[in-house]
Formats: sequence, C-alpha cells, structure tokens
Amino acid sequence: MTDTVVVGQRVPRVDALDKVTGRAKYTSDLKLPGMLYGAFLRSPHAHALIKRIDTSKAEALPGVKAVITQARLAGKVAKIVDEAHGTAIDFKAFADTKVRYQGEKIAAVAAISRDIAEEAVKLIEVEYEPLPALIDPRDAIKLDAPVINEGTKPYPAADGTLLNNVVHSTDKVEGNVEEGFAQSDYIFEDTYVVPRAHQSYIEPQVAIADVAPDGKVTCWTSTQGIFSVRNNIARALDIPPHKVNVIGMTIGGGFGAKFGGVVDTYAVMLSQATGRPVKIVYNREEEFLDGRPPQGLVMTIKTGVRKDGKILARKAWALWDNGSQGTWSGATSRIKGVYDIPNVEYHGYDVHTNKPPTGAYRAPGGPQASFASEAQINKIAHALGMDPIEFRILNMREGPEVDFKQVLRKVAEAAGWSSRTKGPNEGWGVAIGEWTNGAGPSSAMCSLQDDGSVKVFSGLMDITGTDTAMAQIAAEVVGVTYDKVAVVRGDTDSVPMAPGSGGSQITFSMGNAVRRAASEVRERVLQVASDMLEARPDDLVLRDNRVSVRGAPDRWVTLAQVAQQASRTTGGPIAGKGSFSREPSATTIAAQIVKVEVDPDSGKVWVRKVVGSLDCGKAINPMAVEGQMEGGAAQGLGWGLWEQIVYSPDGRVLNPGFLDYHIPTSLDLPDIESVLVEVPTLNGPFGAKGVGEPPITPGIAAVQDAIYDAVGVELHEVPFTPERVRAAIRAKASGA
Repeated sequence: MTDTVVVGQRVPRVDALDKVTGRAKYTSDLKLPGMLYGAFLRSPHAHALIKRIDTSKAEALPGVKAVITQARLAGKVAKIVDEAHGTAIDFKAFADTKVRYQGEKIAAVAAISRDIAEEAVKLIEVEYEPLPALIDPRDAIKLDAPVINEGTKPYPAADGTLLNNVVHSTDKVEGNVEEGFAQSDYIFEDTYVVPRAHQSYIEPQVAIADVAPDGKVTCWTSTQGIFSVRNNIARALDIPPHKVNVIGMTIGGGFGAKFGGVVDTYAVMLSQATGRPVKIVYNREEEFLDGRPPQGLVMTIKTGVRKDGKILARKAWALWDNGSQGTWSGATSRIKGVYDIPNVEYHGYDVHTNKPPTGAYRAPGGPQASFASEAQINKIAHALGMDPIEFRILNMREGPEVDFKQVLRKVAEAAGWSSRTKGPNEGWGVAIGEWTNGAGPSSAMCSLQDDGSVKVFSGLMDITGTDTAMAQIAAEVVGVTYDKVAVVRGDTDSVPMAPGSGGSQITFSMGNAVRRAASEVRERVLQVASDMLEARPDDLVLRDNRVSVRGAPDRWVTLAQVAQQASRTTGGPIAGKGSFSREPSATTIAAQIVKVEVDPDSGKVWVRKVVGSLDCGKAINPMAVEGQMEGGAAQGLGWGLWEQIVYSPDGRVLNPGFLDYHIPTSLDLPDIESVLVEVPTLNGPFGAKGVGEPPITPGIAAVQDAIYDAVGVELHEVPFTPERVRAAIRAKASGA
C-alpha cells in the first residue's frame, strides 16, 4: 500500500463546530407553517383481541384535525428495512382485530398541539379481550402455546419436532458432527440466555411530513438511510418513489434502529388526511414500548474437542426472540466464526413472542451469538488447562487479507496478559467477535471549485464521522489539504443512490465511490495543468493544493488557477462521478480483554480495565476508529452487566426509561485502551474494512470470563446483575 498524506491522520470531524456550538439542525428543531402534531393510542395489553374501537369523542375535540385507524387505511402497511441484511418486515400500520405487544399502535391523532393530540388519544374507546402473553421463546414454541400471528402453522424443526410460533429457520451442516463428537476426548454442552436490550440513542424517533396538493411527499427525519425511508413510504402507501423526497437531518444516534417505518410513514398518513405538515416525536417511554430493539436469544451449544485443544465439532440450537415480527436467525453462524472447525451444524429458529418487532443493533445478532460461542470457548480452555488466548490461536483459521491471530496477540501485549496480576476477587477475561462489512450501491460527486477547494456531494447519512472519512479520501486522491474539502449532503430528489449507514458498509462502499469520483477530478486536473505547464501529465506532481513539474519545483500552478482555466476550455468545469456496488470485503475481528473486581457479598461487579484491538484494514482516521472501538466496548459491557428490557409475565415493560434502564456512564467504566491493527483488504478504499460493528461483539463474553476468573462462578444468563452473581457465589459455596 502506498504512503498517504491525509488518509491515516487524526483530523477533526467536519461537523465538530456545528455540533458543539448548537448550529446543527435536528428534526425536532424544525417547525413548519401550519404544522400539526401527532400522537398515538397504544395497547395497554401485550396480547388481546380488539372487540370495538370508537374514535368519535376524539374526533369531536376542538383542535383535532384527523384520527386514523386501520379500518380507514384500506389495508396499508408500515415497513421496516434492515439495511445490513437486505430484509424487510411488513405489517399493518395499526392493530385492528388483535394486539400482539404492549405499545402497539391502535390509532393516530393529528392536532394543533401535542397536548391536544395526547388528550384526544385518551378519549378513544377500545374494548379488549386479554389473551395469555408469551414472553419467553422457550414457552412460545410449545405446541399448546397461543398462536401470536394468525395463519402461523407449527414449524418442522431439523429433528422432526414441531415448533409453534416459528416462522423461519437458518440451518447449516458442514462435515459430520456426530463423527466429530465420536473422535473428541471431551464434549461440552451449555445453554446461554441473552435478553433484549435497547439501542439507547440519545435522540428518539422523529419525523415531519408535508404532503403537497399534488400528492408530492416531503419528509424530514432522523434516519440512517434516506433512500430506505423513501422506499418505505412509497411501498407502504403506494406512492411512486419519485413523488417522495426524504431529507435526512442531523441524527442523534441510531445504532441500527433508524431505517424508517416507525414514525415517518405515520406522519405522511396524517399529513395526507389533514393537508398540513405533521410532526411526530417519540418520548422515551414510547421508545421502549414501540422501538425496534435487538433480538433476544436462547442458545444451546455443544462442542467436541481433543485433549490437545483442537476443536473437532460444534452444534447449536438457537431460539431467536423476534417479538411479533422479524427473522434474524442467520447470526447463529457465529458459533463457527473465525475458527477452523471441520464439523459444524446449527439450527436457528425465528420465534414470535408478545414483544415489539425487532431491529438492528450494531452487528445484528453478533453480541448475542458471540457470547454463547465465546463463553464456551473460555470454559473449554479453562477445563483443558490452556491459556484462553493460545487456545483461540490454536483453532483460528487463516486466509488472505486477514490476520486474526495478530489481532489477538496485539491486545494481549497491550493488556500485559502474560504478566497479568490480580488481587482478591479480581479477574481477567478475554473474547473476540467477528463481522464482515456489507457493501451497498453507492454514488458520489466530486467537483473542483473556482477557489481550488473540492466539494463532495452525496446522500450519505453521517452518524459516526463518516463525512470526515469522505473528506480525507477526497483530499488524498485529489491532492488538496483537508481544510479544502467540503462535504455536502443532499436529499433523495437531488443525490445519486446511497446506502444506509449500517452494517459497517459506509467507509467501504461510499468511500470507494468518493475515491473514484475524486480520481476523475484528479485526472482532469492533470490534463488541464499539463497544457498550462507544458509538461506531460506523468511528469506532474499534485499535492498541497497545487500542481508542479517533477524536478522543476519553480514551475507550478494552483488548483484555483486550474479550476478557472478549465472553465474556459471545451471540457468545462472539473467534476467527477464515482459509483460502487457489491464487491466483497474481508472479515474483521475485534478482541477485548477485561479486568473486573467482584464484591462476593453483594455480587456487584466493577470494571477495572478494558483493552481492545481491531483489524480496521486501514484507519482512514485513527481517532474515529478508536471512537468506534470505545463506544462498541462500552455497549457490549453494558449489555453484559446492566442492560435488559424487563417484561412482566403479562408482557408489560417494567423499565421503560433511563431511570430504571441502566446504560453505562463514565462512572461505570475505566478508560478504554484501543489497539489498531491494519491488514488491508483488497477492495476497500486504501485497504479499509468496516469498523462499526465488531467492537460490540466480544464484550459480554469477556466480562463473563473475568467474573469467572475473579470468583469462580460461571454465569449463563445476561445481564450479570449483582443478584445473579451473588446467587451463583452462594450456590457454589453450598455445593449446589
């Protein structure tokens, strides 16, 4: 790989000043003339038949402009697209005959104020007939369990048994696991349970829609993908896509949950009904009741291993808790991950329960499945008396564009693993997680301005500093300094196709598009400068905002002069377009080492040290990569120690807000040390791989292993609360 000047530097984010000064505009900041406010009537039950809906009193309330229910929508649906997997969930916009989770939408109201809309919601009368709720997927699959979605028939499992409330499965067989188990000296079998968490983005779901008299829809929203939202609205409401314009505002976090279908479609429907713009903003309780949280998981995993540590066979049976809709069982594949296991068999089942539909959360399914896989890897290493890192290295596969062993060795070196010490009730844990970044259709425009600066124009939604990476790539290719690049975002009416910001695909996909667009600009600059300097393009050096002749540094022109000269040529102003599609990338792994201290009397766990390593291929901006690593580590540890959406037996959410739902803060975690490993991938811009997903995947297993090292108890259910840790310590002491 060639040396770079701008790429690889720790430059400040292009949006830093706007955000720290409050100039950045979020959707909630907008107020359009004549704007109305939307609110929802939601089911108080997790499972119930709807016998009657009466909206007459709400419609009569002064200030109410529209009340809509499913009966008035002629079968229209809402839709959510998972950009990372390319899948979609279709469902009725409102429940009309049956509710399947607490918080499901029954009706929507538009009024001249939020207060009036909420008052009108209270006036809607609904008669329910409650039904038993299914909260645990292990209960939902029983043949005598109530059917959550009508028409769902018992699903045949791989062993021939029938499973209720299962709609899809992911099944794979490689080799012969039974032969592998027969050849094994030891066999381990364990069941692991991971509940739902919440993405906990700071800005709730929000959208504003304005439908013009000719039917043209304009939607302002907080989203990870403007084209996803456009397609959701068009498909759900039977509107031609060219009649929908989506404007992506500054986004206050998403982590996979903001690809549309949650509020934007409803804002459009209310605007259609009233002829006025409508704003919908979720409050925090609505986020927990009717957001799109990640999936829960119950996984039984069986592993056969030789006494020398070689894994010979692995088999898993997984129940994915997808709530009332969704299919995410593909993540069951992580039981193999980056390990060289000759015999593998797994069966993942998508189970419906009385909870909201699920969405993506940073490496969808990865933290859950990686916990089960890595926790048992640690258990096996301890049982064999092997170092957990060396045990992993022994079983890791190798291949082009990857060096998994180096990533693990680097984190061990940084953490001082070989010389680690621990005091009473202190312990160390290690785990890895993997991800292969996605690749989506991407286009970008680059243009050279008259002052010699470069403009990058695309439909990219920046949630993690990717605009900054695009500026660095453009600056590197064109030969300008970083401060000479402006990144401009357009709406779906103005920009070429862009993928959603998810699946760790943006720097890889859009970065390639920007690089190609910038390359066209560079080529044209050299052509124009060649005539100006009377030298061949191959003899020119383009760097630091000017073009000079190699070997004759006194012969040069500025890029501003080149841009002005180009405008006087038959070729016209200098601009380039770049497109990229689905070229493959190499797998990336993240490794984490965690040190904890446990109070055996209370069960409380303190995290004392966190060190992470990641193969980023090429760090376009090392500071941004480290930010991703630190954020992902905090989220993984948070899921392992504190985070869980708690449901009562009848399906009610018991902690719908941050007073009762604990996300880690700076008081909970120490400084996180990050180690970057750069093993370039062939198709990535400058060798870059996706980095957003991997850092969250190892955290749960790493902290579980550290607790085991500290107090000798093995925990199989997340989160590792003080109550669970204390109970396990007491059970061990009593010999239970």
